[in-house]
Amino acid sequence: MATSSRRTAAVSSLSWRACISVLLLALLASTVLALEEAQKGVIDWHHKWIGTPHLTAPQRTVRGSNTVFVATDKNTVAALRAKSGELVWRQVLSKDETVHDIRAVGGNLLTLSGTSQFHARLLDAKTGQPLWDFSPAGEGSIPELNFGQAVTVTSEDSNLIILNQGRHVRKIGSKSGMESWHWKAEEGSATTYFSVLEAKGFGNHEHVVYVMGLTRGVAAFQLEIVALDSQNGNVIKSFNARSSISTFEDVLTLGGGSNGKNGYIAWLENDNLKVLTLGTDKITQTSLKSFQAEISSFGDLVSKLDFVSLRLPEGHTEFLLSGTVGEYHDARSSGLFDIDEKTGRAEALFDFGERTGFSTYSATTKPGTDEVVVLRAFRGDSDIGVLELVDVNTRETTLQQQIPLEYETFAHFTFASLELFSKGQGVQTRVYFSTSDGSFHAYSDIESERWYREESLAYIKDVEFVDLPERKLWTQDVNEAGHQKSSRNVTIVERYLERLSSHVLQLKSLPAFLISYANPSSLFTKAPVAVDYSEVQIGAANRTIPSLYRDQFGLRKILVFSTDKGKMVAVDSGSKGQIVWSRYFGYGHDIKDVVVVRQANVRLPPVLAVIAETVDGGKNRVTRMYRLNALTGEDFRSNNFFFPSSAWIPAGYVATFKVPIEDPDEKTHVLVLVDDRMHITTFPSTDPVQQAFKAFSDDFYFLLKNKIGAKQLKGFKPIVTADTDRMDVEPTWTLPFPEGEEIVAFAERPSYEVMASLGRVLGDRGVLYKYQNPNYATVITVNKKPSHGGAAPYLTVYLVDVVTGTILHQATHENVGLNRPILATQYENNVVYTFWSEGDSSTSSKGYQAISLELYESRVRNQRNKDESFTSFAGELPHIISQAFPFPYTPTAIGVTSTKAGISAKDILFGLSRQSVMSVNKRYLDPRRPIGPPSASDKEEMLMPYSALSDDPRMFLSYDLEVAGVKKIVTAPTMLESTTIVVAYGQDLFVTRHAPSKTFDLLNEDFSKSQLMLTMVVLTAVMFVTGPMMQKKMLKELWY
Repeated sequence: MATSSRRTAAVSSLSWRACISVLLLALLASTVLALEEAQKGVIDWHHKWIGTPHLTAPQRTVRGSNTVFVATDKNTVAALRAKSGELVWRQVLSKDETVHDIRAVGGNLLTLSGTSQFHARLLDAKTGQPLWDFSPAGEGSIPELNFGQAVTVTSEDSNLIILNQGRHVRKIGSKSGMESWHWKAEEGSATTYFSVLEAKGFGNHEHVVYVMGLTRGVAAFQLEIVALDSQNGNVIKSFNARSSISTFEDVLTLGGGSNGKNGYIAWLENDNLKVLTLGTDKITQTSLKSFQAEISSFGDLVSKLDFVSLRLPEGHTEFLLSGTVGEYHDARSSGLFDIDEKTGRAEALFDFGERTGFSTYSATTKPGTDEVVVLRAFRGDSDIGVLELVDVNTRETTLQQQIPLEYETFAHFTFASLELFSKGQGVQTRVYFSTSDGSFHAYSDIESERWYREESLAYIKDVEFVDLPERKLWTQDVNEAGHQKSSRNVTIVERYLERLSSHVLQLKSLPAFLISYANPSSLFTKAPVAVDYSEVQIGAANRTIPSLYRDQFGLRKILVFSTDKGKMVAVDSGSKGQIVWSRYFGYGHDIKDVVVVRQANVRLPPVLAVIAETVDGGKNRVTRMYRLNALTGEDFRSNNFFFPSSAWIPAGYVATFKVPIEDPDEKTHVLVLVDDRMHITTFPSTDPVQQAFKAFSDDFYFLLKNKIGAKQLKGFKPIVTADTDRMDVEPTWTLPFPEGEEIVAFAERPSYEVMASLGRVLGDRGVLYKYQNPNYATVITVNKKPSHGGAAPYLTVYLVDVVTGTILHQATHENVGLNRPILATQYENNVVYTFWSEGDSSTSSKGYQAISLELYESRVRNQRNKDESFTSFAGELPHIISQAFPFPYTPTAIGVTSTKAGISAKDILFGLSRQSVMSVNKRYLDPRRPIGPPSASDKEEMLMPYSALSDDPRMFLSYDLEVAGVKKIVTAPTMLESTTIVVAYGQDLFVTRHAPSKTFDLLNEDFSKSQLMLTMVVLTAVMFVTGPMMQKKMLKELWY
């Protein structure tokens, strides 16, 4: 009986355990199922940029447009919401497809684009999808000229007359995109046509389209006009106008727009303004000096006048002339002109006066009328921009609006577009404008419709990761209660009482903490929720950025970007890329390098060093260095005289190196700058720093002149003279490449990388020890025209020791495609590079190849070099294992993951031309993957049989996002060994967290702590309930 009772008790205990297990599984089931979907948009963010607009095409309506169409210098056509600036759609064109013109046609958008191949497209205004694409085979644009492409709309049938390549004119159906007729200039003609215009015709000809061109002469161009019948393309008349024109910029087409309106050609010739009325032989001439009576600011001209196009619709004849004035040639004077319809002569309308700096102009018509209003946008002072409106009809300034425009953030206006629309009983103003830093803005009379897009982030050159300070590090000057520390020494008892009082103060947060866990809704699993954001919101003036402190796992960082525009932009990775600060360094500043010289420290903010090259007043190259507070972007100022916030060197920039020397006063890493005189400058240049560098210089070797396109590789080391302060560099070795070869790719192992394992354990428990040379670099060259008898270009890979110049490995690949990307990355003892192979019919096929190399100390297992420390001078060559893998995509960028201790597996990251970011685990590119069936040892080592990379959607970090133009991928470790921060940038910016070995050291983000607490409470309750029951049962069994 007792045995039976014990068995029953055991069964009962098992039942309770089973119930608890079922409860746990039920509570956690939803977490497992929803994990991947929940992370979408939570651990990543994506900014879609379009570039800096230089053309706009608002939908001209009386009540204003909801959408503004723009074309940018990133070869992108996009539609933005006029009131908010948010992106509606965009079309990212190829690199050689420059956008020449855009125009709103019939409620849709017409674009003219292309360099090597011309395209005329009609895009749907709502979606951006092409309704038709007309691209005549073999026709492109004129190289290095912005002329030769133009379009006009016929008045009788609203079809398109398109000029291309400066010699082809076609009539295209605006709805169908079909060609009606084609006129072509004679072969070998010296005339380049630049404009088409419908205007009043000759005699009885009603439907006339004029094609204007310039014919090259010995000393100047001559104007040539061809009149075509717009219905059939037949030539009505062709004639030359008496003219002597210097450049294409000296000609302007005006008026026309229908067969009942006069069209004009105005041009500058010597010191005269000439105007030809189309359809006649009438040419008027006006001396430019005669305009000084009405345009008084022209009296101080120091340069010739230039035309300024207002991009008004056909039919309007208003235009601007502008020239440089002032003793220092730093101001511009502009005048507004019109063509008198009766006389065909230009007349002055308005003097905009003299303005220092840059001005940009635009014009539009008042709603429902043909009355023109001209906009002039210029800088008022260091913090103010000015928008000035001039009514052409009344010849008066109707608005002079000041707007906030900080010079150190945005600099000058570079482009502007004016829109006027009816609002109630009045007229509202909306101005779109670009600034020198690359950003795009909108000003409106309605404050809520003012916005700006930080489009400078479409031009990122490089990025630096700044670790945020811990919250406690910023409380070193205050006690734990938040009060200022006393200057006197504090006893142990007083310190204990301070600690106790701070804990008591923290108890005030306990009720809210308990209530949050007592909330019934918190008992169920909550997946992280993706927060909506836009590219406009990240720079909004009213945005809120949480205090800049490090999170628990170091996932939150400041990303500091340098751009081609000369601007620095810092964003918060933990708040969807909110802009923390931005700073523009002015015209001529080419930012060469950005280095974090001090991470956050006790009472010391992180410090950035910015190195830029510019020119002085004499056009000499100058290198400038700035120190910035990485949290604010402001100059970092020190009380130390030898630690200035900025410095300069009267020489051009060559290279910067961050050396393992720390300034004893400011706790910053020392930078070594090499200029084009081959001199070395330390930054800072204090005596302790220079002495430390002199001691370090004997072991300092580096590469210079390893840029893309170089035909040789050179190694250098410092020369330090003991009795002088001068430090120079001298070459230590030179590696010339064979004739015809030049560098196309270069890679080095990241300085911050940690190699966790010294060897690779094989299936039989043997070890191949990794080649641990930190000094080798990967150099890839191509030879476009081989001289060894082969007809096909080839690619050569060199692994070079930077210290000695020794070639550690060399491999050649034949039949490579030179017009395709060639990429390389290097990490630990691995090198991965990709290229396009034209293939060999007998051995391989066309396609991209990914080549993986692994370097080991010896081909013999368990054999190591005898020296305990590595030295390049030992001359030991590595054993290299290599393998080629077919790569199914077109890569545009390559990178590799990095973690704090280097324990996690490595993933190779690829940016793809299909606008995505891909992650390939190192195991897939393992050169030791067996070709045939794996052996028992291979299986033990978990080697996969050789195969091409699969098209697995789980390998795409960007999932269904379209990340445009990825050109570089960089990573940074976090405090979690499993997780790395991935930043992919090009035109777009994509940031995500990635765990190559999964998050083995972190609970899932949607893990429910409430469920865990509930489970613990249930288990405790069960123990209290069942404990006495079991004791009674066991006692009863003893009696019976």
